[in-house]
Amino acid sequence: MTEPGRKPYEGKGRRLVVSIDVGTTFTAASFCILQEGRVPKFEEILRWPKQANPDAKVPSVLYYDKQGVARAFGAETEDEETIVEAEEGQWHKAEWWKLHLRPSHLSTIRGLKLHPLPKKISAEEVLTDYLRYIKEQVKEYITSTYGDGRAIWTSLSPSTFVILTTPNGWEGAQQNQMRQAAIRAGLVDADGGRRVRFVTEAEAAVLYAIDGGCVGDWLVEDGHLILCDCGGGTIDITGYKIASLAPLKLEESSASRCYLAGAVFITQAARQYLKKQLKGTEWGSDEAIQRAVNDFDRNAKRKFDGPENASWVNLNGFKTIAELGIIRGRLKIPGEDMAKLFEPSIKSIKEGLDIAFENGNRLADKVILVGGLASSPYVYSTLVKWGDEYGISVSRPDGPTTKAVANGALAWYVDNSVGARVSKYEYGTDAGILFDEKCKDSKGRSPYTSPDGIARVANAWNVILPKDTRVESTKEFVRNFDVQSTGSLDAPLQHSIDIYAYRRAKAPKFVTFPGKNKLQPGFDKICKVTAHLTQCRASTPAMTSKTTGTQYRAVNYDVCLSLGATELTARIRWKENDEWAYGPATVAYD
Repeated sequence: MTEPGRKPYEGKGRRLVVSIDVGTTFTAASFCILQEGRVPKFEEILRWPKQANPDAKVPSVLYYDKQGVARAFGAETEDEETIVEAEEGQWHKAEWWKLHLRPSHLSTIRGLKLHPLPKKISAEEVLTDYLRYIKEQVKEYITSTYGDGRAIWTSLSPSTFVILTTPNGWEGAQQNQMRQAAIRAGLVDADGGRRVRFVTEAEAAVLYAIDGGCVGDWLVEDGHLILCDCGGGTIDITGYKIASLAPLKLEESSASRCYLAGAVFITQAARQYLKKQLKGTEWGSDEAIQRAVNDFDRNAKRKFDGPENASWVNLNGFKTIAELGIIRGRLKIPGEDMAKLFEPSIKSIKEGLDIAFENGNRLADKVILVGGLASSPYVYSTLVKWGDEYGISVSRPDGPTTKAVANGALAWYVDNSVGARVSKYEYGTDAGILFDEKCKDSKGRSPYTSPDGIARVANAWNVILPKDTRVESTKEFVRNFDVQSTGSLDAPLQHSIDIYAYRRAKAPKFVTFPGKNKLQPGFDKICKVTAHLTQCRASTPAMTSKTTGTQYRAVNYDVCLSLGATELTARIRWKENDEWAYGPATVAYD
């Protein structure tokens, strides 16, 4: 079945595109074989090892043995034989590991801890193992489903394009980790890093909902909407303007926001609550608590609709302890207590919606909720009340957005539907500026004399891309700099620039503290851009300082930042014979 309303592929030849949505709790994968002149067809992987019933989603869970070897993946971790073997072999169950990849500035809800990673194994290594497993399942699906599947895989897999979904808050460093994991997993070869692309989970979800006609009645040209993805690990919120319906073009109208406050944190809060309530009882062991948490996840959390109604957790057995609220082996959780478990997540959602509405979206008249947590009756009814206060309708598309993010990622790649984004922070670099002894911000900073004989002070903040700036997909933001070189023309000139993000309201004049190499609060180093300017220097005329007589060359170059895709990209350029030259530049992440 081809995708409705989609045009035939205009590229040459054939291309395999694989999209993978690794969520905090569940994972899905889809693929598309693009063929010249044919309408693209999106296909989900619906067969996973040890899966009881065909489903697009499998748990984002792995088992590692004592030697640190991954022994079971996805649905295999729910198989009874595997569970017994894992218990006997004391294997480590890795779950929610994706959240260990998060940027340092994204903190979890206070007091709640993530499940630990296996000893001596990083989150990036877990992702590598999991992506290697997914690659094998995609290969198995293609080779066994198509009559000439083996030939298709052999010819197309070496040039596969891979689309990975990320939360809004994941940045260049996290994307680089994911790209390296995809390379090590064999999804692309060592030289194929550019064939790994990223799209936010929320954007992929809404594109699939639009693609499938689930939200067609909500779309009005030049209209505004706010998308809220309430996922397992993160809450992602973005405002969009509908620039065009045919073809579909969306533009970010407010900077996206991300909170580590998804459904798993409600589960963690419930674990703490249950441990406290059941302490000293026959259900107080770790194993019994885990069974109770599993029942809470499957039943109480999904059914809770408000503080006026109590919820029940099955503890197994028939014992009654009335003073603890245990009736015939079932624990009663008062509605007010249940509401407290949900409160931090709902507070984060409301905060993000308030900011999105205030910052550029007062024209918005609808909020689209997607993600598993959005299906909670209590979360949904609470957000509907929030919408009533602002005169905004809050709606949930039917079904598919909770499991078809991987298909939405394919739609993002094939259709290129998002034409503009909004910068979340100030982005820029540090540079030397003229020393002014009267400047209070320069106090305590040691000036240096550059080759031109002028006193300067280092580490001044230079904004290249301001916060809340609309960035079209093809637009670069440019700031001009120069490096004064006194070296021989024969010696190679390599120049590196650090790119920073400033995450607070008003940036100081300098990136670092006076007399220290420590970043001021709010600054985060995003990456380092390195370029070889030897050729540029050769075409730069020599100059002589009037004060020192030093001969030098002021090698002039531009730093260019782009945010047109979901990745921040940077490069350096310079003029040669009145033509722009782009040197061999590399971007490195810490």
